[in-house]
Amino acid sequence: MNSLMELLKHFFTHKDFLPPAGEIAGTLFTPLHIGFAVVFLAAVIGLALWTAKRQENTIRWVFGVLWATLCVLEITKILWETYSGRTVSVEWTGVLPLYPCSIFMYAMPLAIWGKGVVRYMGCGYVCSLGFLGGGINFVYPANILSNYSCISFAGFHTFLFHGAILFCGIVMLLSGYHSYKQVTRAWQLVLPAVPALAVSLVANSVNFSPIGSDYMFFKLNSFFFAPIGAATPDWLSVILVYGLYLLIHALPYLPFYWINKRKKGAKETVGVG
Repeated sequence: MNSLMELLKHFFTHKDFLPPAGEIAGTLFTPLHIGFAVVFLAAVIGLALWTAKRQENTIRWVFGVLWATLCVLEITKILWETYSGRTVSVEWTGVLPLYPCSIFMYAMPLAIWGKGVVRYMGCGYVCSLGFLGGGINFVYPANILSNYSCISFAGFHTFLFHGAILFCGIVMLLSGYHSYKQVTRAWQLVLPAVPALAVSLVANSVNFSPIGSDYMFFKLNSFFFAPIGAATPDWLSVILVYGLYLLIHALPYLPFYWINKRKKGAKETVGVG
C-alpha cells in the first residue's frame, strides 16, 4: 500500500484487515507522515493566526462548530472501531473517550458558553494539559500511526482532533480570549485542572471496575509509564498521577502568579510607607 489510490481505497479499512505497518505508506515517521504532519501543522497555525484577529463572537462561533464536528467524529470513530473489525465488539478498555486529550470535548462547552470562573476552567484546560497533550499526540501519534497511515480515517481523525486542540489554544492565547496573566490568587491555580479532575472520576470508575483499564494513565500501565506502574501499587500510582495533573495545569500560570504576588506585595509596602 504505497500509492495514494491504494491508501484512499482503504481509507476506512480497519487495522484487522490491513497489512503490517511496514508495508503501509504514511505510518509513524515515514516520509509521508512527516510531510503530512508539517503541512497540517502549518495549516493549523495559519488558520489560528487568522482566527485570533476576529471578533470574539466569531471566535466563539468557530470554536462551537469545531467542537460539534469533533464530537460527531468521535462517536463515528467509536462506532467504526466497534463494527468494522474482524469481530463486532466494544473494546471497553480503550475505546471510551476518557483520555487526557478527550477532556477537550468536555471542557470546550465551558470555554465557549461559560462565563467568569466557568470559562476560565474550560480555557485553562485547553491552554495547559490540552495544549501539552495535543502537541505530543500531534508530533508523536504512536497509538494510531503504528497501525494506520496518516491517509486513513483513523489517521485523519487523530490529526484533526489534536490539531484542533492546538488551534484553540493558540487562538485563545493570541486573541486574549484567555490569558495566563489573570491568576492573582493561589486557588486560581487549581481551576484549570477542574475539567480533568471531573473526568478522572469516571475514568477511575472504569479503571477499577472489572473492565480494568488505564484511562488517563492513573495506573501507569501504559506506554513508557509501564515500568513505573509495575513498581508501584495502584493507590500510589493514582496519587502520583493526580499530583502530576495538578502540576501540569498550574505550571503555565505559576510565573504570572508569582509576578502578580510580588507586585501586590510591593504596592502594599509602598502604601504602608
